[in-house]
Amino acid sequence: MAEVPEVEIITRDLRQAVVGRRFTGAEVLAPAVVRFPEPTAFVEALRGRRVSSASRRAKFILMPLDDGTVLALHFMLFGELALRPTGSERSPSTLVVLGLEGGEELHLTDSLGYARVALAHSEELAARLKLDELGPEALDDGFTPDLLAQRLRRRKSPLKTVLLNQRVIAGLGNRDADESLWRAGIDPRRMATSLSAAEVARLTQAIRAVLDEGLRMRGTQRDLFGVQGLAKHRRNVFGRAGAPCPRCQTPVSHQRVGGRNTHWCATCQPAMAQPELPAQSSLW
Repeated sequence: MAEVPEVEIITRDLRQAVVGRRFTGAEVLAPAVVRFPEPTAFVEALRGRRVSSASRRAKFILMPLDDGTVLALHFMLFGELALRPTGSERSPSTLVVLGLEGGEELHLTDSLGYARVALAHSEELAARLKLDELGPEALDDGFTPDLLAQRLRRRKSPLKTVLLNQRVIAGLGNRDADESLWRAGIDPRRMATSLSAAEVARLTQAIRAVLDEGLRMRGTQRDLFGVQGLAKHRRNVFGRAGAPCPRCQTPVSHQRVGGRNTHWCATCQPAMAQPELPAQSSLW
């Protein structure tokens, strides 16, 4: 599953292996993958352009080019990007192939076909993808308990729903939200406004710990060079409905909250505020 750690790893790999190189061409195998412009214009506009840098905003990978345009990629749930020798075999899930000078190419794949790309000048791209409406990045140094408390204030919705609102926190996904709430000992169904200052501090620390651990293990997917990340998709509670909680052995609960599959431990994450939980190392 492509969440912030997976996307961040690919972004860092692109800085290492792709920034500074030119695109020699592009091939769109699934036209629906190109949000804008239309596929023929997309291919023409990329040809000969040099990649100036690579960054991440929420789950978007952004690659500014030397003509002022920006190439954006979004993996959705299970998209992947691989750097391969020119002419490599293409899997059935290949959506776009981007040729690079130096005898290599980038393959964007997605078994579900949901991954998307877009290309436009920076202002247009930001407006059409609504990048300026995104909230603060949880991996930034400025992501503090005070900032999180401010973002949660007046949000009269279940905490899990609020954490997945990209206008509140940019890029926090379903898996990492469940894992963060488990670490913090907070029930995902509680109202966002119900958290105490101590709980907000615990949650801030837990979010950073989950994301940092995912980065150290290089995510759950393959990186740009084809190396499998060491993090597990099924972690402490996420995707483990009915399995014993690693902290207390209570069967993990499962429910759809705000339309999203949600997992938590009813004992470790009580419906009402509780004293701080003892430290617990992750299973993965």
